[in-house]
Amino acid sequence: MAEFPVNFAIETLGSLLVQETKLLRSVKKEVESIKRELEIIKSFLRDADARAAIEEEGESNGGVVSTWVKQVREEAYHIEDVLDEYMLNKAKHPHDFDSDLMRLLCKMCCFINELILSHGISSKIKDIKSSLADIQRRAEHYNLRHIDQGDVVPHDSRVGSFFIQGAEVVGIESTMDQLIGLLVNGTSNRSVVAIVGEGGLGKTTLAGNIYKNDTVKKHFDCQAWITVGKESTKMDILRKVVQEFEGVTGSIYGEMDKMEENDLLATLERQLKDKCYMVVFDDVWKADFWGYIEYALTENNKSSRIMLTTRNKGIADLIPFVNVCRIQPLPSDKAFELFRRKAFGPQGCCPPELEKLSRDILRKCGGLPLAIVAVGGLLSNKNKATFEWKKLLDDLGSRFRSDSHLKDCNKVLLEGYYGLPHHLKSCLLYFGFFPESYSINCARLIRLWIAEGFVPYSKRLTSEQVAEEFLIDLINRSLVQVVETDFMGRPRYCRVHDLMHEIILRKTEYLGFSHFVNREHPNLPNKIRRISIQGSTDSVLESIKDSKIRSVSLFNVDRMPNSFITALVDFKLIKVLDFEDSPIEYLPEGVGNLFHLHYLSVKNTKVNVLPKSIGKLLNLETLNLKQSHVSMLPIEIKYLKKLRYLAAYSLGEHGTYGRAVKIPRGLGSLMDLRKLFFVEANSEELRKLTHLRKLGVWLKNGNGNDLCACIANMEKLESLVVQSTSRDEVLDIESMVSPLHGLQRLYLKGNMKKLPDWIFKLEYLVRIGLDLSGLNDDPIRVLQALPNLLELRLHNTCHDEQLHFKEGWFPKLKILFLFDFKEVELIIIEQGAMCNLESLRIGPCPRLKEIPIGLEHLRNLRILLFILMLKEIYYMIKDEKWKKVTQHIPDFLVTFEMEGKLSYHTIKHLSSILLVDFEQLIEKVERSNESSYS
Repeated sequence: MAEFPVNFAIETLGSLLVQETKLLRSVKKEVESIKRELEIIKSFLRDADARAAIEEEGESNGGVVSTWVKQVREEAYHIEDVLDEYMLNKAKHPHDFDSDLMRLLCKMCCFINELILSHGISSKIKDIKSSLADIQRRAEHYNLRHIDQGDVVPHDSRVGSFFIQGAEVVGIESTMDQLIGLLVNGTSNRSVVAIVGEGGLGKTTLAGNIYKNDTVKKHFDCQAWITVGKESTKMDILRKVVQEFEGVTGSIYGEMDKMEENDLLATLERQLKDKCYMVVFDDVWKADFWGYIEYALTENNKSSRIMLTTRNKGIADLIPFVNVCRIQPLPSDKAFELFRRKAFGPQGCCPPELEKLSRDILRKCGGLPLAIVAVGGLLSNKNKATFEWKKLLDDLGSRFRSDSHLKDCNKVLLEGYYGLPHHLKSCLLYFGFFPESYSINCARLIRLWIAEGFVPYSKRLTSEQVAEEFLIDLINRSLVQVVETDFMGRPRYCRVHDLMHEIILRKTEYLGFSHFVNREHPNLPNKIRRISIQGSTDSVLESIKDSKIRSVSLFNVDRMPNSFITALVDFKLIKVLDFEDSPIEYLPEGVGNLFHLHYLSVKNTKVNVLPKSIGKLLNLETLNLKQSHVSMLPIEIKYLKKLRYLAAYSLGEHGTYGRAVKIPRGLGSLMDLRKLFFVEANSEELRKLTHLRKLGVWLKNGNGNDLCACIANMEKLESLVVQSTSRDEVLDIESMVSPLHGLQRLYLKGNMKKLPDWIFKLEYLVRIGLDLSGLNDDPIRVLQALPNLLELRLHNTCHDEQLHFKEGWFPKLKILFLFDFKEVELIIIEQGAMCNLESLRIGPCPRLKEIPIGLEHLRNLRILLFILMLKEIYYMIKDEKWKKVTQHIPDFLVTFEMEGKLSYHTIKHLSSILLVDFEQLIEKVERSNESSYS
């Protein structure tokens, strides 16, 4: 993990050499020399990191190679500090003066300052060069070698705890039956099944039980089980396959070590040409795996099957026509059953006094069978006393490294980290910045990665696109879990498993990457670079006063004195200040001195004014003011030429945008802006922002002719929100000359008689939201022709008594919101309409008393929500057709308001109670609401 800071230092040195043309010749020469020294040291780092990992796994953290890696890392950080301080000092000397005399004096001052700065950095660079020379000599002394790929930790990944005994298998029975069906039935062509999931989920256990199944064994002429692992080469795999089949088919080839690739391929051809064979490749890590075996295993139309297990879905995605089975963590009931068997014996029961503690322990295990079996086995040998179990629960994270029962589980989880290339290691370690079980907004995470310098420059893609590829890679490798996806199936919120979070915390502290502080862990080391403050800011400043802090984030902080914020901005090298959801009320003027600040968020805080000094943040890329009290941007914001993301709005009901902010003269000079929302329309400034990808504007006078002219020039625009101040104010945006060919998301609020014609030319539009009054046409009838629409949100846009969805309408639609349809009495859904709909949310519709006709046709419907419609649901439940038309819907809910709070009930629960009890609930809700409004 020293490779990232070294890479970063090399890039920074290179940038310095390009930009700082006024550096003294001697200094420039020294900088070039340091850059070369670092590149040489970098060539040894992968071997050193791998050896250091082995030392760490062997619990010898003080090993010589580990110490060498630590020294490299610290020197790389030192280089970054020296260069950042140099650039900060340069930034303190402005060069813009009006008069000739002042310009001459400025040149003289600048020359003197350059000499002072250059000589200052020169002495520091000489010290750095001397240190690097010592480090390189030690590398040669330790016989470190250059290797091309990421860390290879040569311990056996197939530890015994992977193989849960057949009697202990829980929760995989249906998956097992499904996969056996794929293997023994179907096409005569050779086919592939991939079992994908994170370490410890039981992929090998599942594959092993299938492999040994009697039905499977009888079906195939021959079988082979190949454990692949990280270290296997193509030749290793081919030899293993030949060897496995040799005993079954009687091959005459015995000395495989001497065989070339062509000989091995010919042998396999002879072995398998007339056989219905099955091969399992367990624990596949390399992306080019399929290229190793695609032509080695013959396609003989004998219904042969290949099965593989891997943590990386990206490997399976490279295989044509593969059947992917993604293993999920055990649900709570199955997890408890497995735990009970291990902790109390096959026929044992959990004592009532231990049940809550048992379930708390299981939450830590997160549905991982390997962890559940390991922890259950450990507890089976302990006294069945609550204090013993509570002690283990409190110390479970550290036990996974130290306890002999749990170390194998720890190794399995760590392997995923060790298998990462260096750039992804930094991205994964950043999850340690967030609290345990924290669901992270993916867009926020991506912007933080960019701000931290984890995302390299790409000519082909934007920084955001590169970072999104990094995140997808971590998800595919089963190291990051997707909590929620958006309407297009992209990850929206993500997290890491609690046990992986424990591992990440240990790694971040060991590597000096970041530290967190809370009431339980108030102590910090002397020098840290990133700090996550969780719960309390007490004594933090004293602990970090000697550190070169780069990032500060706050979580669940209930109180923060003004003195803390004022003192925080004295750390001049800070890149990230994330105050989201914190109790701050202002930003001090000193925030403008943070020259290196890339990311500033006051989302969901009480901050209402930005200081004028914000104009000095010349490196700021992200400014997040969402749901803060900021209503006007200072004119100084026009100097932030690197700003890419500027968000400032409050949310209204049903996810609409509330108050917009005023933009000052000069904002149009921010040519790097990619996202700007939600602002008052200012055509003079907006027409200059031709690179925008997301724009949200508030049209105050309703006349959108100038706005349409601006938008027509935004060729890269993907998302557009246009609102009038109210639904009654006319929204005139008909005059778009040419459609926005790349527009994917559109939201309109205001008053208009008909939808603009250009909307129907948006062939890539996937989401549209309308909150419009005055429409003469039924929007559903006209929007159904949009070919790629996935999400439709309508708010009181239809005044007919009937909503009729006809056959063939909205063929790709997945999500439909129908808000506040006061006139609707009947909804009709013909067979073949909205055939891919997954989520339907309706309400309030006070006149809708009948079950939507044709609801049973929506076979893919997963969520049906009625909003503020408790009384209406009562009438629907009484209908004798109720159960028949709704039995296929997994999540069926109704919301209602009581005592000023929104409550949810599942329809399953309401259907099960007596009608008289249901009526009493309705009366209670109505009485509560009457008293609330009186």
